[in-house]
Amino acid sequence: MKVGAAIGLAAMLGALVPAERLLAQSPDIISRDLYEERLRQEGNRIVFCYNMAGMMAEFEQDLAREIGQALLAEVRFETVKEGDFMVMPPPYDYRMPLSEDQIFLLMAERCDAFMGFHLSESNPEWLLVSRPYLVAETVMVASDPDYRVVEDIPFGERLGVRMMAPGDTQLINLVGAMPDDRRWRRGAFFNNEMLLDKLLDGSLAAGLIWEPGLYYATDGDPEAHGLYLMDAIPFPVRAVEIGIATRVQDTYLNNLLGDAISALVADGTVTELMERHNLRPSAGG
Repeated sequence: MKVGAAIGLAAMLGALVPAERLLAQSPDIISRDLYEERLRQEGNRIVFCYNMAGMMAEFEQDLAREIGQALLAEVRFETVKEGDFMVMPPPYDYRMPLSEDQIFLLMAERCDAFMGFHLSESNPEWLLVSRPYLVAETVMVASDPDYRVVEDIPFGERLGVRMMAPGDTQLINLVGAMPDDRRWRRGAFFNNEMLLDKLLDGSLAAGLIWEPGLYYATDGDPEAHGLYLMDAIPFPVRAVEIGIATRVQDTYLNNLLGDAISALVADGTVTELMERHNLRPSAGG
């Protein structure tokens, strides 16, 4: 980042006000990251890239605007054309449909931060992901309201899952450990849209799905669409954590974004935005 950008961000920090949602940062120590050469000079502007075709696109734009307000920074957005996707974004999912090379070029040439990154050990070494703004569980949903736990489902029925999603390996192990005459069958699908379609047409008795995907697909009300949350999953499934990516040399900016996220989580802004965009059940639901 050039000196002009460094001065803009430093001034931004010194101007923060002591409201609940704004961050109190000391401007005394300036990280060397602020003085690294970048291809852009943006002053106190933060340019966010996002997945324009993803289910969280509107939520992430609103969240980026809130982060900008918390940091007293101007927010601008960059995205990619639909034709540039390697594959179409999977429906009701968090996966990024871009190659590592595409992401690298976007972050080198067009954006300071990239919304919607899964915290994963498989992320490239040149990329740093902030603390998560969204931590979401996998849930088990049934097509019959009488199915409250998996033991309520007759043996021989199919349990669905998106292939390689959190919980898929555990489901394979569960089914594989059961006797042939006392087991359920696994149904694996390319995406969550196919999974939900098979639940609704009766091909599946129950399925595992990322919770925000379920609520987004059903406009925040699964039961109105004939889908019923079960009480438990018969095995532990890791939560999916989503944060904001920066380049590793931009650790100072990454820390700023993480602090802003912490403030917006603490004051309920993130929860309110998730409810507004049907990514979680409403407080009254």
